[in-house]
Amino acid sequence: MKINTNNMLRLLLLLCSVALSTLCCVANNREGKIISVTSDGATRRALVYAPKSQKSPVPLVFVFHGRGGSMHGISKKLDIHNFWSEAIVVYPQGMWCEGGYRDGFGWVISDTEDEGRDIRFFDVLLEYLEKNYNVDSRNVFATGHSNGGGFTYALWAFRGDKFKGFAPSASSTRRLGENADKRKPKPVFIMGGELDEIVNIERVRRDVKVAKQINGCSGSSQKFTKSTTIYYGKNGAHVVDATHPYGHDIQRTMLPEIVEFFKYLRKDK
Repeated sequence: MKINTNNMLRLLLLLCSVALSTLCCVANNREGKIISVTSDGATRRALVYAPKSQKSPVPLVFVFHGRGGSMHGISKKLDIHNFWSEAIVVYPQGMWCEGGYRDGFGWVISDTEDEGRDIRFFDVLLEYLEKNYNVDSRNVFATGHSNGGGFTYALWAFRGDKFKGFAPSASSTRRLGENADKRKPKPVFIMGGELDEIVNIERVRRDVKVAKQINGCSGSSQKFTKSTTIYYGKNGAHVVDATHPYGHDIQRTMLPEIVEFFKYLRKDK
């Protein structure tokens, strides 16, 4: 009987791939759980990935999807839980929004619009998480993409005291400058693409400049990662310029760099 060595090699590679995937899932050792809270009389949901062992307080990361997105979709594209197994990672679900560049599920990015619907949802959600998980309240972070990045900026403005740091992606807000007096200096990792046709790169560069002013950054800077630059601010309120030569889509190569930034802030106590 003649054995086809090419087919045998393909089979062995397939078996190795399946085994490796299984080992990775076992190593991650956690599954997503959907939780529900009531905010303004409405049932609001979030997808939570939490370490099974929480003997000591652990970091908490909020990840906000863009307009027209979902908690499930963002958990696959901006999957921070796969890069930081120690942290509790929460993917909240937005409600229907109209206006802007498209209608869809998303976030109100000012506490004055729609009576601050999503700011209040955040308050309720954070309270639930702190009651039901062993959250390290000194190390709470937020990131989000597009409209979710805009909401990340809103949280800096209106709930900045709850957070250690932020990482908005493919987003910009004129309110960063308008609400500068409301923003306490906070570390921020700002991402934006030179080929982004939705959020112009010059708007993102303006936000980097304003963030440096708010955080009291000096001219001192150095490479933070291979593709990013860190500007040192007062009392650890650093700004990382993570602009890149791509478009509006989530850049998955940035995920480990976001986590590295959050871990860096966690050590900088």
